[in-house]
Amino acid sequence: MRPTCFRCLRPASFCVCAGVPPARARSRLVLLQHPREAGLAICTARLTHVLVEGSELHRGVRFDGHARVRALAAVPGAALLYPGEGARAAAALADAPPPVLFAVDATWFHAERMLRDNPFLAALPRVAVRSSQASAYGDLRREPGAVHLSTLEAVALALGALERDPGRFEPMREALRRSVALQLACARGPRHNPRHRGGAAERGLGGAGPPAPAGAAAAPEG
Repeated sequence: MRPTCFRCLRPASFCVCAGVPPARARSRLVLLQHPREAGLAICTARLTHVLVEGSELHRGVRFDGHARVRALAAVPGAALLYPGEGARAAAALADAPPPVLFAVDATWFHAERMLRDNPFLAALPRVAVRSSQASAYGDLRREPGAVHLSTLEAVALALGALERDPGRFEPMREALRRSVALQLACARGPRHNPRHRGGAAERGLGGAGPPAPAGAAAAPEG
């Protein structure tokens, strides 16, 4: 059995969290991960959870019966990092950041369904971020637009804006860049066997369409 990092749950040779201390934020980050995402070669929700102090990671599709998620959503001022009508820029909330910030980790299709199935989450005030840079995923996973982001990147941008300290969360983004580079090197290496590519999720390419960043991207949707 290959050595595994028990922090990020990646094979030791693919671990990028070693030596990266968790960043502290005033908002409690709550990641809601669609079960399909957990099987991807690069699971940014898990890495985000590891690198944000006090964060929580809950996996599922329907959370109406999830006592902890319901309790956190009921906290006054709780918000959802997700684009949409009425979403406020994270930087505009820096004086009073939401005490709880939810982020959905799923494809756009699954994220929309999760919000439809959890109206108490969809009803939360929304927070959005924008980026002038393309996602670090690069060739590893197709994005729906040039400035659409992974969950980790969207969270790092949002928390950096809410804290007025983007640099505090830059190590998260650097860890993702290293993870992508390692995965691409593996996929392009001489030992890569096309016969064992399996499904898109196994290749880290996101089998059911482009990923849904938790609140990312281009205006006005992002």
